[in-house]
Amino acid sequence: MKSWEYIIQTRKEHIDFINKIVEAYDGLGNVRTLDNNEGLIKIITNSYFVEDMDKAIERLRKKDIHIEILEKREWLGIL
Repeated sequence: MKSWEYIIQTRKEHIDFINKIVEAYDGLGNVRTLDNNEGLIKIITNSYFVEDMDKAIERLRKKDIHIEILEKREWLGIL
């Protein structure tokens, strides 16, 4: 099964909330902070959950959580 990663730009104050939401969906994905000051994060998931991750991101956007997907790609193997 392939893994996928989302490189996301958000607001610094939204990082923890996004992390908690992704963690609340058991097994949906793992959030890694790439640059706290710039609000740059990575979410890693597997191909089974890609559609669910897309839906979760859309739900967060509807709740006024700023999420800009900079890149969605097959996981490069770097945490």
